[in-house]
Amino acid sequence: MKTLLEQTIFQTAPWVMPEEPREIQDIFRSKGKPVRFSLGEMIPHGIEKAAVHLLTKGVVLFGYYDAGDRLQVFNILLPGRCVGEFDAAACPDRSVAFPINAACVRPVEALSLDRCEYVSALRSSTSLMETAMRSCIWKHHCTMEGMICNYTLPVEMRLRVLLYSLIEAYYRLSEGGWNPIPVPLSVTAFATVVSSNRSWVSRLFSQWSSEGLLKKDGRMLLVHSSLFDPIRGNKNLREIARTRAA
Repeated sequence: MKTLLEQTIFQTAPWVMPEEPREIQDIFRSKGKPVRFSLGEMIPHGIEKAAVHLLTKGVVLFGYYDAGDRLQVFNILLPGRCVGEFDAAACPDRSVAFPINAACVRPVEALSLDRCEYVSALRSSTSLMETAMRSCIWKHHCTMEGMICNYTLPVEMRLRVLLYSLIEAYYRLSEGGWNPIPVPLSVTAFATVVSSNRSWVSRLFSQWSSEGLLKKDGRMLLVHSSLFDPIRGNKNLREIARTRAA
């Protein structure tokens, strides 16, 4: 009989939020207003006059600041993902300040929609509401898997999983060859997502580079498919997590 761990984790890409369904994106493309946010800026959500935003460019880290003023990351939001949709759906008729931050780690462009207009669009169709519900479930899985990775896997494995998740968000891994990381993150951002520090991530990158598993082409980071051999398959990750938790 499968354990709860085996039944529920490592079925989606940890940290990397799944793309919004086409039907949801179409709402923004037909009614949304273009907006921009600068590097380092926080995208407002869950507060008075806040909107729901569909990212069309850039990268956002979604999480909270702990007692040590360190960002603890739940998700990475890439183009095609929303900011503020949970707040709007949970409290469509009033403004609530949620202690979750959406930090821009790259300049962001988005399509913005008033929260009431967003909720109204969802309510116009039972099919849209069902689509949004299924999307929320997958997002929840993604968030939980990122947290489970950070709590159960060693830093080296967390970083491998993150790189693999970023690749899988855009294309299938090229077996036996080099794979560009399609999301331009700084070493600091990588470290923040996996709940580590810059020096640890830099050390791992240097080690992998010397082992012929990682290289740079200009500003592009490339990793060899064999870097992911230790995490191939859900069973491998579950065994690592179980061993560390024991």
